[in-house]
Amino acid sequence: MKNLKIYLVPVLFAAGYSLSAQDTGKAIHQAMEQEISRNMQNLHLAGMKDPFYIGLNVVDVNMLAINSSMGALVKITESPNRYTFNNAVLVGDYNSNNLNYTDPRAATYYLRTAGSLPLDNSVSEIQRKLWLSFDRAYKLSAENYESKQSALKSGTQTDDVAGLPDFEPGEKILIEKPEISLRFNNEALIKYANEISLALKSYRFLSNSWVKITGYKANIYYSNSEGSKATYPAFILRLVVNIETYAPNGELLESYKAWHFLNEADLPAKELVIMDAQSMAEALNELKSAPVFDDVYIGPVLFEDQAASEAVRKTMFYAKNENLLAFRKPVMGGPAGAQSTQNRTPLDDRIDKKVSHEDLNVKARPALTEYNGIHLIGSYPVDMDGSIPPQEVVLIENGILKNLLCGRTPTARMKISNGHLRVPFDMPNPLIVPGVIEVGFNNGLSKEDLKKKLLEMAQSEGLDYAMIIREMTPNQSEPRRVYKVDVKTGKEELVRSVGFKGLIFNDLRKIIGAGNQKIVMNTTAGEDLQHKFDYVTGCPATFITPDAFLFKDIEISKSTKSILTKSPIVKNPLEL
Repeated sequence: MKNLKIYLVPVLFAAGYSLSAQDTGKAIHQAMEQEISRNMQNLHLAGMKDPFYIGLNVVDVNMLAINSSMGALVKITESPNRYTFNNAVLVGDYNSNNLNYTDPRAATYYLRTAGSLPLDNSVSEIQRKLWLSFDRAYKLSAENYESKQSALKSGTQTDDVAGLPDFEPGEKILIEKPEISLRFNNEALIKYANEISLALKSYRFLSNSWVKITGYKANIYYSNSEGSKATYPAFILRLVVNIETYAPNGELLESYKAWHFLNEADLPAKELVIMDAQSMAEALNELKSAPVFDDVYIGPVLFEDQAASEAVRKTMFYAKNENLLAFRKPVMGGPAGAQSTQNRTPLDDRIDKKVSHEDLNVKARPALTEYNGIHLIGSYPVDMDGSIPPQEVVLIENGILKNLLCGRTPTARMKISNGHLRVPFDMPNPLIVPGVIEVGFNNGLSKEDLKKKLLEMAQSEGLDYAMIIREMTPNQSEPRRVYKVDVKTGKEELVRSVGFKGLIFNDLRKIIGAGNQKIVMNTTAGEDLQHKFDYVTGCPATFITPDAFLFKDIEISKSTKSILTKSPIVKNPLEL
């Protein structure tokens, strides 16, 4: 579904269009409410079920991308747009409708019902676009409902969800948060990026270096036929510093760091970012001459700093087969959906059972906006189905699974929404996605004590060395900074070309220790983060975690990635 980037095409600001929020919300809500009412009364096809629910989101958005290299602006694009998504026209009733069904046609429902709206606040033109969108959605929903009924006669629904409602009724909610201006301070951001990228110019061994700032500012408007109405802002700035060089064997080595903030005011002082960028360059130069890891290691592994938070996200929320996100297997009407969901395993049957070390505790805190003075980008007031998330949802308590993140689609054990249905920036399909997650560990230890424990375990297993991972790529979880640690001396040796199968949910049972200090990782979740995109992917998310995790029995080996490039024939001009 990633081919839908309806707000990413650079456009000029339309004549008369202002990024000011004045009067915008009033016009959009008027159009939404009138069209919802009109279509609830009049959408009808002979022989087909009528709609019982309509809900949708409208986003008034501006996106910015600034690319800088060696102190100069390479490219800037700014893309204002207004579009609809999550256009749910449900036919039948709450118990039995067109949801929870998939076939080649149903799989494209949200893609085919999303669309652009005029940038001007013309109520009549917005209504006309919504009218056509609801018409498409209704026809698709009616067809999907009939196809689903045919599939049910073949007995394709699993026993654990048989008899469950397809969609839970929601409470009427009214949320009105102040709308924001959608303009960016382009001049200041360009200067900021240029000064950071200039600091990398002196590192002549780099084959490529750049700084990228991508921004997303939006006002989101929600309305549904249950009478719910919401207006609230969404904003995020992502800063990426990327550097590249070649190892002697032609392997392309890349290092990058991504920061996520709410807005321009949250950006760190450029001097601090420059120091980080310079440290990255020095570390990459060290990695360039580091030995290739050419072994198979199975034993204890210590994840520290960024890698510790990344391990949490990967294990609990990004594992492909099992995770802390509620999942209901759909009724299958064709091979398309079956392939994408056949490996997913709902965790309902594990609720109230042990899934991790007894000291591990995990909570969702989607309303939390600040932690130790750090603004949390994952906080949000309402989800995409009009559900207000509770202040706190206990997911794991003393190692026992208690809840899963969910929306208004009931599963065997999760029958009431806890408000975690969200829509990523770059795709129209709603997903269950974490907002703010806090992980705690009773009886935590310092990183120094965890390292001692790591070496003791490795030595007791007859190993000559242990492994510490301090940096991984976001979401994809490829090791970046990996160290072999001598079990006798504790001396660390940086190694490169390290392969890693990644973590799965059951690896939570392998956690045997964690740090006693908390760190905050503002990031995105729900989509693989591709730092080279000129737009933000996924949903804003925050993970508050211990600064280290000690796992037992993790396998690490030489990277299986082929070296697809060769070092340039002619010498880097900066090295002359």
